[in-house]
Amino acid sequence: MYLKKKKKIRMFITYILLIIALIWTIFPLYWMIKSSFTVDNEMYVARPTLFGFTPTVSHYIELFKEAKFQVNLLNSLIISGITTLIGLGISILGSYSMTRLKYPGRKLFSASVIISYLLPTAVLFIPMYIFVSGLGLGGTKWALLVIYPTFVVPYCCYMLRSYFNSIPYALEEAALIDGATRMQTLRYIVLPIALPGIAVVATFAFTMSWNEYLYAMIMTTSMKQMTATVAISSWKYGDIINWGRILSGCVVASVPVTIIYILAQSLLVSGNTDGSVK
Repeated sequence: MYLKKKKKIRMFITYILLIIALIWTIFPLYWMIKSSFTVDNEMYVARPTLFGFTPTVSHYIELFKEAKFQVNLLNSLIISGITTLIGLGISILGSYSMTRLKYPGRKLFSASVIISYLLPTAVLFIPMYIFVSGLGLGGTKWALLVIYPTFVVPYCCYMLRSYFNSIPYALEEAALIDGATRMQTLRYIVLPIALPGIAVVATFAFTMSWNEYLYAMIMTTSMKQMTATVAISSWKYGDIINWGRILSGCVVASVPVTIIYILAQSLLVSGNTDGSVK
């Protein structure tokens, strides 16, 4: 009886802590969405109400008609999408070579990938700016396509290398014995099995590129070249903050990443190789 009572108390405390953690996580999202639909005279008060508010879509109309936020969204989609494809293409080949091939300097190459992944990106923005300016890309969004792979590729390689190591090599050996080439084993055996890991890496690579702020702020100078994150931060003029436009922009900017996560859910399944090797 005592043990059952003790177990119930532990479960009660656990549920209470989980509820608190859930509220702690959800409340900022709720407040962002609520405020984006709240009229200005209710938003800029000393004690705003928690639930009651007068709904309006004027902030979203202003966001797209006056601020032309769709241009910045398109810039972010182009840069993040291309960067993710470049990062995956390079990292898949690099991770496969580090885990399956034997060649001089493989350990040095693996160590350099880890060092590049751990190196703070902020310390490189001055040489990066000089480099992209020399290429004639200074002040444009295309400079980000040169910069973003420098930290996305090491991350993807670091993650995919661990995932490739978990795939039994016996599957590839059987294909190689049957006459398949390395590229064929990679395409028809390794990639289908590693699809959940690739989906995870692609999702985080896209998110890293989408949320990046420092390089995007330094490299883009005009509003038409800015990404969504930089455009949102530009709506603060000294001590005047247009919270309606900022919060509505944050809501809209969070939609593409949310869609990416939802689409990737179907691929986030582990254990595809269970029973393949006895």
